[in-house]
Amino acid sequence: MKRKMMTFLLVIVLLAALTACGKNGGKGQAEERVTQAVKATPTATPTVTGDVTPTPSETPATPTEIPATPSGTPATPTPAEFKAPERNCSIDFPTREVYHYDMDLTLDTKADTIGGHVVFSFYNDSNDAWDKLCLRDYPSLFTDPQAIGYLMSNVNGATTVIENVKDGRDNSALTMTRDSDVSVIWLALSKPLAPGESMTLEYDFTTKIPTLDDRFGKASGIYNVANFYPILAEYTKDGWSHVAYFLNGECFYSEIANYDVKLTVPTGVIVGSTGAEKNRAEGDGTVTYTYNAPFVRDFVFSASADFQVRTETHEGVRVNVLYTDQYADAVDLDEVAMYSQIAAKNALAAFGQAFGRYPYEELDIILTPLSAGGMEYPNLVQIGDSAYLYGAVDGVDGSAMYYDLQIVVAHEIGHQWFMGIVGSNSGREPWQDESLASYTEKVFADYCNSIGGDMRSPYGTDPGADLFDFKNKIMVDMQREYGLLPINHGVHDYRSDSTYVYSIYYMGALVMEALEDAIGQENFYAVIREYVHRNAFTNADPESFLELIYECAGTENATVNAIIDASFDLSNYDRSRLPR
Repeated sequence: MKRKMMTFLLVIVLLAALTACGKNGGKGQAEERVTQAVKATPTATPTVTGDVTPTPSETPATPTEIPATPSGTPATPTPAEFKAPERNCSIDFPTREVYHYDMDLTLDTKADTIGGHVVFSFYNDSNDAWDKLCLRDYPSLFTDPQAIGYLMSNVNGATTVIENVKDGRDNSALTMTRDSDVSVIWLALSKPLAPGESMTLEYDFTTKIPTLDDRFGKASGIYNVANFYPILAEYTKDGWSHVAYFLNGECFYSEIANYDVKLTVPTGVIVGSTGAEKNRAEGDGTVTYTYNAPFVRDFVFSASADFQVRTETHEGVRVNVLYTDQYADAVDLDEVAMYSQIAAKNALAAFGQAFGRYPYEELDIILTPLSAGGMEYPNLVQIGDSAYLYGAVDGVDGSAMYYDLQIVVAHEIGHQWFMGIVGSNSGREPWQDESLASYTEKVFADYCNSIGGDMRSPYGTDPGADLFDFKNKIMVDMQREYGLLPINHGVHDYRSDSTYVYSIYYMGALVMEALEDAIGQENFYAVIREYVHRNAFTNADPESFLELIYECAGTENATVNAIIDASFDLSNYDRSRLPR
């Protein structure tokens, strides 16, 4: 998720002031870190294969091939034993058994509900016997939206109706109870599920979709239907994980699964979703979409009778932009969709080169009212209207460049690697997805510059400017005093939401940029590729990233050691895996 741009401007001003006080006895030049987006060379109009063909006079060029060498700091020597996949490597789906959700769903646009029948096949992948299961039911929290951070109270929320819950091993009915946190559901098993043992869970459910312009809700004729069905929680060494819902970030934590989904909607409703559409069947006033979504952590969709669709293909990936004409009086929405697609294609190229190629068939970009700048889900990103309503900044040639929009699109697509391909406990270790996704904005900027763009790193500095000095005790202590360092707090451990946003999105990105500067861009990209390679389609623990930094840089790199010591509280980590 990317918070609204105003939040970032406010926190940028705060860090500039703090840094100015910390450098050169308080008289140094403050760092300028202003979010900007791509200004690619206006030479060609991308081919449009969808329903809408915008015709602006000049549009940014879309690269036809990946540059041989990215811009940035030259690589420094690495320990001889460090190995990583080559740039632009493939990310292959695993051959091991994974969970499977078979869902038959219906969107009722008169009652504003989503529901249906679910058959969930899974196995106990821990070393402990499970005598109960934990499911997460986030929609039930919207019976009291103010309790989870929303200002409004009347959003028409309701407790999810869950019925006919059965254990497929003996077809027995299971008893369901809720915690005081109503999103946490417990199912008592009459017979424990042994380590390695498989079972099937069946249930019917009906969920009310709130009246809300957010990642889960209905607004302006668009249904954003996310985190909507009871999903199995993640089992960890500490038992079932059920971190409380967090509005200003993510608390969602689940296992990789294959999804086969039938979704029935009223005729005329257009859908963007996780996975790829495999079939479409007309009924009596309805249409049923069939989707297959392999190796993803969730299934979500957005739907509207007003959607227009723009489609292009990038290196075999079908990129769809879905949007309405809601703001047609304020902005050229065809142009917004075009720039969204350009940003998506550049992001897929940049991140594919740096981290490994996007392994899925499709990627959907939903332009929608949203309280944040954007929100990520498997194979689908939601882009809030704040990212483009005020972002049509003229470039030097007079063309509107939509700087903020392109950066938000890139950030959310970065999450396809850091949340999607490599999962993590986003409630306990939010830096593993948000800080890395914020760093991908720099990767995106560097790539766009390498193909002729003109862009500063969104969180970084102008070429030649100093980075945040993690060796400067005064500067580091100041950030610690304000609660901005270390960056590895849990979402509920920060003193305020704004402190969380600043620490995880902004300071976290600076940590990654400093590590890149310390070991060289090529080496840092190699570290991330190996991190993705080792942890693809699993949930990675935080030690797995830091130990790769040491494998690459060694344990005697004073700059790397200073960055890690300043940025992480290692007291709760497995120090046997961190060689220093």
